[in-house]
Amino acid sequence: MKNMRSFKRLIWLPLLALPFLAACDDLLEVTDPDRVNPATLEDPAFIDVQVAGAVGDFTEAYSGGGDSFLSTTSLITDEFFSTGTFGTRTATDRRIQQTPANGNTSDGGYVDLQRARRSAMNAAAAVAAHPDKGTGDPDYALLKAMEAYTYLALGEGYCSYVPISDDSEPDPADGPPRTSMELFQAAVALFGTAGSTNLANVGRARALMNTGDYAAAATAVGSVPTTWNYFIEHSDNADRNPFYSLQSNGRYSISHLEGGNDTGMPFRGAGTGLDAAQADPRLPWFEDPAGGFDPTFRLFVSEKYPSFEAPVVLASGIEARLIEAEAALATGGGWLAILNALRADVGNLMAAQIDDYGVTSPVLADLVDPGNAAARVDMLFQERALWLWGTGHRVGDSRRLVNQYGRTEASVYPSGAYHKGGTHGSDVVFPVDFDEDNNTLFDLALCDVSNPSFN
Repeated sequence: MKNMRSFKRLIWLPLLALPFLAACDDLLEVTDPDRVNPATLEDPAFIDVQVAGAVGDFTEAYSGGGDSFLSTTSLITDEFFSTGTFGTRTATDRRIQQTPANGNTSDGGYVDLQRARRSAMNAAAAVAAHPDKGTGDPDYALLKAMEAYTYLALGEGYCSYVPISDDSEPDPADGPPRTSMELFQAAVALFGTAGSTNLANVGRARALMNTGDYAAAATAVGSVPTTWNYFIEHSDNADRNPFYSLQSNGRYSISHLEGGNDTGMPFRGAGTGLDAAQADPRLPWFEDPAGGFDPTFRLFVSEKYPSFEAPVVLASGIEARLIEAEAALATGGGWLAILNALRADVGNLMAAQIDDYGVTSPVLADLVDPGNAAARVDMLFQERALWLWGTGHRVGDSRRLVNQYGRTEASVYPSGAYHKGGTHGSDVVFPVDFDEDNNTLFDLALCDVSNPSFN
């Protein structure tokens, strides 16, 4: 009441006091800390802000806490199955996606990847022009690598008809669609501008594997230490780890031989069906007795990502060795020794990637050559699936099995009966976001989500 009475007296102050009150208005002005004038970013003094913003955009796109590239690709492949009630996630998981006009769970990832591409490109240009930095600066190398990774993700996860436009001011321009192969080739070139960092070398090798140039890919990663990891960092406040977010609320459950096909991956270890027994130290998990968000379904939770802050491995020395093993398999020798060397050090390698790694005395026995070409490919890709689980590689590997190794889609992607009723569909990639229908150089109808081809 005292404050109210004071306010009433203030209303009746003589008019002579008004100039003083007007001068006090400045004390009430608040600068919004969440907004930066675009012109401010052109000031060289704010280059670190622009770099950090681009890194944040990439994190949100690749492995942000919502439906990012990482989480949506894990659902359309055989890494996770839906235990929630969102219709768009069920459509992705079942491989019968909605029309672009009706929207899909992959739309946000597409928009965010395009935004991250432009952010990294623009920030790299600013670093290159900065009087104290230039193209030799580590920030430039990081940004060009991240820009290249957006091309990789768009090429692996979406239909082979993705437009790359330029909507920068003052002269935005529509861009024509590119095939996945063209996106991979662009990624190789961009990684080349990032110099010879471990991140650029592994990323370039991943893109080269998609083009089928195994020898060049192996050469690119030859100097990458097996123990090296590049982490995408997450926090409790922003850019939360997507898998912890989606598992802590019961939306995603770890798959195991999903779809019942011959090459479905044993992500929960030995045995078959829902009661598989955990046996592989690369993917520790537990069952939450509460079940999924829809309690009809059992919830198998990964311990690889135990918190909102858990980092995600974007590239690693493990991936480098797996690339070398696949190149060696193509030429006929040495591949098994590379795989077994990784398996022999599984405890140290996993402890370096997983926060509070809790597997006691982890052991992986040596693999034995199965004796024929098809079985060797199966063995190699199972090793890739388990070492690289939950890092965004599975969707690209699935397409490579069809494109480069002649596998049928039904033997690679989840097929047959679907756990929520009906059967799996035929979608293997994501559609482009419906907003691209405004692009005068793009025809949305030509984005074929049932075709795994890179061309």
